[in-house]
Amino acid sequence: MKRIVISLFALVSTMLLTAQSSIWTDFTPDPCQTQSRPAGVSNGIYYGEDGTSVTLCTYAASKTEPAQHVFLLGDMTNWQLDNNYQLKRDGNYFWITLTGLTPRKEYRFQYAVIRADGVKKQICDLYSEKVLHPDDQYEPKKADPTITAYPQGADGSYVTVIKPGATPFAWSEATLNFKRPDKKNLIIYEVWVYDYTTGRTFKALKNKLDYIQNLGVNAIELMPVSEFEGNISWGYNPTLYFAVDKTYGKADDLKTLIDECHKRGIAVILDMVFNHTKGSNPMATLYPWGNDLQYNPWFNTNPPEGDNGYGEEWDHDFAPAHEMFQRVFAYWLTEYKIDGYRLDLSHGLCGKTNNAVANLTDYYNTVQATSPGAYMILEHWGDGQSTLISRGMQCWTGAGVSNSYCQTAMGWLKDGDGFGDANRAGYVSYAESHDEERMQYKAKTWGNGDLQTNEAARLGRVAENVAFNVLLNGAHMLWQFEEIGYDYSIDYNGRTGNKPNPQTKGYFTQPERVDAFTKCAQVITLRTQLAPQAFTGNPTVNIGSGKALRTIQWGNEVFAAANFSVSGNEAVTLPNGTWYDYLGGAQRANGTYTLAPGELKVFTSTALQAPTFEDIMSRPVQGIEDIQSPAPAVQKFLNNGTLYLLRNGITYTIDGRRVE
Repeated sequence: MKRIVISLFALVSTMLLTAQSSIWTDFTPDPCQTQSRPAGVSNGIYYGEDGTSVTLCTYAASKTEPAQHVFLLGDMTNWQLDNNYQLKRDGNYFWITLTGLTPRKEYRFQYAVIRADGVKKQICDLYSEKVLHPDDQYEPKKADPTITAYPQGADGSYVTVIKPGATPFAWSEATLNFKRPDKKNLIIYEVWVYDYTTGRTFKALKNKLDYIQNLGVNAIELMPVSEFEGNISWGYNPTLYFAVDKTYGKADDLKTLIDECHKRGIAVILDMVFNHTKGSNPMATLYPWGNDLQYNPWFNTNPPEGDNGYGEEWDHDFAPAHEMFQRVFAYWLTEYKIDGYRLDLSHGLCGKTNNAVANLTDYYNTVQATSPGAYMILEHWGDGQSTLISRGMQCWTGAGVSNSYCQTAMGWLKDGDGFGDANRAGYVSYAESHDEERMQYKAKTWGNGDLQTNEAARLGRVAENVAFNVLLNGAHMLWQFEEIGYDYSIDYNGRTGNKPNPQTKGYFTQPERVDAFTKCAQVITLRTQLAPQAFTGNPTVNIGSGKALRTIQWGNEVFAAANFSVSGNEAVTLPNGTWYDYLGGAQRANGTYTLAPGELKVFTSTALQAPTFEDIMSRPVQGIEDIQSPAPAVQKFLNNGTLYLLRNGITYTIDGRRVE
């Protein structure tokens, strides 16, 4: 996985840190008092039930010695050091209780730390649920113009924001009573919030949920949304784990998005990065990368899994770190009502030894104790996959499977293009993810036969590959816009650079792309809604390398066939029994069909009506346009090569925008 960040984050922080060092001038600390913490207080922020008090606690120690002093520096002290706000010490923990706060008012603060060796640092709280940074004036300010200002007295690093007596979010009954889809039948849609819409926010993504629902998927996986370094990033450079990154909007915007997903029967999975953090994490700031890191108890200087270089690598055997991750797992399940996790580089969740399986098992137990049935999907390239799956987790299949689908998209039928590894219970397989090259880009660049020049032929293969992934055993995933043949390279303008949005490039006006979307939606809907009971046990498959004709059969209920060649027809004979042409209008099927290159056929044992494009687009929705039930009649028409919908006398583009 690539992690590229476009930001002046670290530079700005360094400059401001130097500029704000004057708080220590002419200040003499009183002796630090020693006192036990209140019962139940560990690291973090603990609000009083009265809405006017809060207890703050932070770990501040090297491997061998606690800090000399820790002070609260913030709005409460007018951003000046004050011995009345020195935290009391309890071993390696320092704490303070504040009273007389105003309910529902935001307060900003940092901890000012004098380490045992006399070095002075300013850090935020490790458990911050909201932070401020000078970078907020850029993307976060666009997402939320009312964002709290960064205080002048801070040092340029993260500032924690607390809000006692905050009003809880009002969840709908759909969320409170949400029934998660069976993990064996998950069809997941992976999304990077920043690039999925032109609005680049949670609110903008919420307005696209009707499109995602129409595709038929039953889960959405959000690339990391917890606080990361910089503003424009995939999020695999995390800094804090309890705070939503403000680039995408407010915490309540994310909660609203999750609630709207649940109203549509869509589970929400968060991608999380627990292998490593970046230097602006407060525990990394105290004893940073370089000579000081050897004194830092939170991190492995020589990670045992050998997959390092992404940042400071957590020591998951260090008790305060292990506790933090247990609390992170529980937090998002309870506070945000998510349905599960995808863990990045899960084989790196080690201690001093390569014990990721034990740590993951413990974390999974925390997840299940907090929210029984929640998903835990692992990017796990080390040993132990079978053990983890046997304990209830799921694993990604990896780049090898994706390469097979790229080969068939390009029309190159040879060794290495078989789909066998995508047909495994306990795994999540995919043709595309954020990490893999886009199939249609490879097809138009290196395709066999006329695929490089014939866009219609290329797009005709989109549904073929999607069907021969989502109809196999196990859970499956699509990358955003895979279903309409997105054909810009993963490396176009940098992996995390702005890519052309399908909406602005006219994808939704091209009949061939609409046809690809429709067939993908029909196949996915068959699995998730029309006949989920058919997909139990193991299918009978003919999906090996080099084969032009490939087939999938689920008992006597579902049979799929496709011709993956670029030239030459292929004949398929249906299995014994009664079959109906699912994609062909549920007509009674005969015994043999001739498939043209790139052609897909799906048959069912009962006459199931595949939703037509008009059916899909006329479903009652609550998006940009508020369409009430019953669903209105929809007509599809072309105007100068552009596809439009006519609904109740009003013209729309097919992604729901009204044409004036």
